[in-house]
Amino acid sequence: MPTANNVIGLDIGHSAVKIACYTQDEKERQILFPSIAVPAFTISDDGEARRAARETVMVGSRPYFFGETARTQGGTSQGLSEDWVDTPEHMALLKGALKCVQDEVGLPENAMLVMGLPTHLFSRQRDRLKQLAGEAYKGEIKVVPQPFAPFQMMMLDRLGNPSPVRSMMEESWGVIEVGYYSTDFMLMQRGRWVEKASGSCAGVRVAADHLARMLAEKGLTVDLPECEEALQTRRILDFGRKTDVGHEVDQSVALVVTEVIDTATRLMEPYVRKLDGVLVAGGGAPIVHPRIQEKWPHAHMANKPRLAVAEGMRRFGMALLRARELQGVSV
Repeated sequence: MPTANNVIGLDIGHSAVKIACYTQDEKERQILFPSIAVPAFTISDDGEARRAARETVMVGSRPYFFGETARTQGGTSQGLSEDWVDTPEHMALLKGALKCVQDEVGLPENAMLVMGLPTHLFSRQRDRLKQLAGEAYKGEIKVVPQPFAPFQMMMLDRLGNPSPVRSMMEESWGVIEVGYYSTDFMLMQRGRWVEKASGSCAGVRVAADHLARMLAEKGLTVDLPECEEALQTRRILDFGRKTDVGHEVDQSVALVVTEVIDTATRLMEPYVRKLDGVLVAGGGAPIVHPRIQEKWPHAHMANKPRLAVAEGMRRFGMALLRARELQGVSV
């Protein structure tokens, strides 16, 4: 019988890497680190060098820092392009994620690894991502559309069993997954994916870029990670003082919200009245959800929205293992 640690959900986002897994004794574990990877170099401080060694992986013949070490040592967010999966930085993040699982919970032998891609990239990059991931991980690998995962999280329990309060085959839901690089849309109608109601638009990066430009006009030079944080805190640390930038944040966020709502309307308007609900997930969900709910009152924000993709992928993998087990028994 499959156990919860038989599957790892891995969401390599453009802002953070999110991992959903379980320990050998069936305890839930969620791991997050910044999506930053840079070529490694010698660090003179012994303590910092030891910490950096825990966040160093080899890509080909070259070592890379990843996560907090990469950010501390001067790295910045990367991957703002559609061919990101083909870069050594993406491979470093993938290997870094597997290293974190191994170090923190122990990598189960032959565990299934479930990964995701934005809706608009899924069909043309699915095989390529699976091939690349296979160079780092020798177990079974599944690749799914990212918005598919929060839907699975809602419809399945932690062991991949159908939810006792939801029905995947009888309900219809729209999903809006608001990420850093892209916002992805999907419509599931009684268990079937509706292709023409699925698509993508820009993500939270648009707000971060706009905020950086607005602050630069006021003489504040800030990088994108600072702007990403300010979208939540509404403050910037400026020479020891926390400066309120709430007005600029509101204007920047409005750009993303408008584009998300416009795209959601174009894709889902013909269906939305007849849906059981619209699920809003992803790291940008708290920003967008209130406005979506104003338009569509049956919009709900996912539980732990930033982790919903990784956890949904893990639950989907568990459901696959259970289905195989049942088929084996029936034979």
